[in-house]
Amino acid sequence: MPPPFPPGSLFLAPMVALSHRPLRTLTREFGGLDYACTEMASAAALVSGSPYDEWYLDPEPCPERTILQFYTVKPERLVEALERCASLPVFGADINFGCSAPHIERAGGGVAWMADPSRAAELVRLARAAWPKPLSAKLRIGPEEDYTALRDFCLRLVGAGLDFLTLHPRLKSEKLRRSSRWDYVASLARELPIPVIGNGDVRSYADYRDKLEACRPAGIMIGREAVRRPWIFALIRGREADPAFELEVDLEATAYRMLELIEGQLPPDFHLTRARRFFFYYCDNFSFAHHIKWKTQNAPNLEAIRAELAAYFVEVPADRRKRQQS
Repeated sequence: MPPPFPPGSLFLAPMVALSHRPLRTLTREFGGLDYACTEMASAAALVSGSPYDEWYLDPEPCPERTILQFYTVKPERLVEALERCASLPVFGADINFGCSAPHIERAGGGVAWMADPSRAAELVRLARAAWPKPLSAKLRIGPEEDYTALRDFCLRLVGAGLDFLTLHPRLKSEKLRRSSRWDYVASLARELPIPVIGNGDVRSYADYRDKLEACRPAGIMIGREAVRRPWIFALIRGREADPAFELEVDLEATAYRMLELIEGQLPPDFHLTRARRFFFYYCDNFSFAHHIKWKTQNAPNLEAIRAELAAYFVEVPADRRKRQQS
């Protein structure tokens, strides 16, 4: 089945407290990003009138290239949520079968669905009937290394009406503790009749190229590296066109731009938590990463974060701009 997107497309992963509109805006300003997921949103919270889900599901700045991601415990709540969002001018919707956060799994959401393939397939069938646009799912390998079980689970989802899926090839218990197993992506891409996107451990153009060539996924999804380096998509596309391509990134201006976007596009209750979460990764670009990371994580508000960054760049001016090639 041909994918509903160009082969080799680049996706921004759904990440709680990270894949919000400011990050999507920042990555798109650099360029290269094809499609982006929202933060994972609770279907039940949306239909019950939660005050925050409108922010989780904000599809801007490019709705037609945005995928809404939901987790759910009850199928009927997902159906209601999708029906409410059906008129939004978004690209598609994604069902989370991969979140292994203990409170999500204990409640029966995320990766817990992988323990009951029949019920998971019924969830997809109901979602398919309620959603007129591309429908996808994001999942992990499962509780243990069992490719046959994973393939059979995916085939059930395909039979229920899924258009494509994304595999983060780690076990549910592993978080980011070991390298992702891209051989699972390669096998699913070869055997499933729908497009398979791979997600995990793509941190450079070389990683993108190697995984695309070796595993033949329909697309590549990048998560935390796009927080650490919001220009990663632009760098990949630039290197595709020209092996000598380089970017000179203004790290100082980018930091201030993210603070500006957070202030302008998110509710005040989110400002500090989202800023701290972003700078936890972004500060890895700096020579004294541990020092400035500690400062930003302990700053009491956005103005204090700005002040800490300003002081740092005065002290370490060489970190204001850096060339990026890989």
